[in-house]
Amino acid sequence: MLLSSRTIIILIGFSGIFLVISSNFIMNHEGGVFAKPGKDNPGKGHGKNKNNDSGGDRPKDAPKDAPKDAPKDAPKDAQNKIQVETDIYKGFAFDTDGNNVSKNFNLAAVGDVGCSSNAEKTVNNIQKNEPELVLPLGDLSYQKSANCWFDMMAPLKNKIFITLGYHDVNDGQAKIDQYYKSFQLDKPYYSFDYGKVHFIVMASESKFEKGSEQYNFVVQDLEETSKNKDINWVIVTSYGPFYTSPSKHTAEKDLRDIYHPLFEKYNVDLVLQAHNHNYQRTFPISYSASDSSKPTVTNQFTTDYNSQTDGIVFAIVGTGGEGFYPLDGQASYTATQFDRFGFLNIDISNGNPHTNLTGTFYDNKGDEVRDQFTIEKEIKK
Repeated sequence: MLLSSRTIIILIGFSGIFLVISSNFIMNHEGGVFAKPGKDNPGKGHGKNKNNDSGGDRPKDAPKDAPKDAPKDAPKDAQNKIQVETDIYKGFAFDTDGNNVSKNFNLAAVGDVGCSSNAEKTVNNIQKNEPELVLPLGDLSYQKSANCWFDMMAPLKNKIFITLGYHDVNDGQAKIDQYYKSFQLDKPYYSFDYGKVHFIVMASESKFEKGSEQYNFVVQDLEETSKNKDINWVIVTSYGPFYTSPSKHTAEKDLRDIYHPLFEKYNVDLVLQAHNHNYQRTFPISYSASDSSKPTVTNQFTTDYNSQTDGIVFAIVGTGGEGFYPLDGQASYTATQFDRFGFLNIDISNGNPHTNLTGTFYDNKGDEVRDQFTIEKEIKK
């Protein structure tokens, strides 16, 4: 690292030791080291906070090293210590207060981003489409800190709601704290409302079995949302995939068996996932109790779905910038799949008497449209 004019150099003459302390480690980006803690206020953004088939990038039989639901703040006598590995980035959190109104808007979703030149192109591609929300779907940074990811995502800050993936929670507590504090989170799972859409952000790397805090949160959240007449759509994000064509990682069976029936009960419309570094999008599908790996396809068209009569659409968007994982076949429930860098843009269009959700995958190569689907439903009276 090159030393700037702001760098403080302290020389300790004995034992030939030279200690160099950079002011970059003393102050964070745009403010103090510790960001404001998340709120626990139902329905108000990040603060609404009330195992699988394969272990991700960990060894197959390794236990899940799930993070704590909330990182502990440093003790008072440690708060003046220098942050030597990660910086806290203020101004990235997005508070949705005042945005629960009927409006047309678009959002961008993509996971497995990293910090490569391909990732930079994806960010530029997203930026050109001017989304109001950005949903990174996990594995944001593959380094020991997320500094490079934050720097790269700076043009999109104030729009971001993160989903945490394997590399985000298993690369050390400092990195986890960096995400929590920068985005004012107090749990790895949360929900928020925006433009008559309810979003649930799940933490597939944390405990999610029945009876867990996350499970109880999701059940209560879906129950409350089902009674909210101001909500037309429900979108769930999860780093771990419920369904996938044959690729490097298999589907998360436990996640699927616990939550897909629950999502059907409460009329979830779309589930966005990552982990496999490719793009896959299912037909609308319903849960199969006899063999959950073989869901029932309820509409075999490639687009034009009815949310009230068809099943749930699941999409893997692991196309942010990391190297592709091979697709070794196509599942019968998969409508389309490919390996291209890019992102999934989702337009919410409110009409009368219908409202539409349109998903469009934009390739980084000249904004090429690689997939497009529309889900329609009647507006609640």
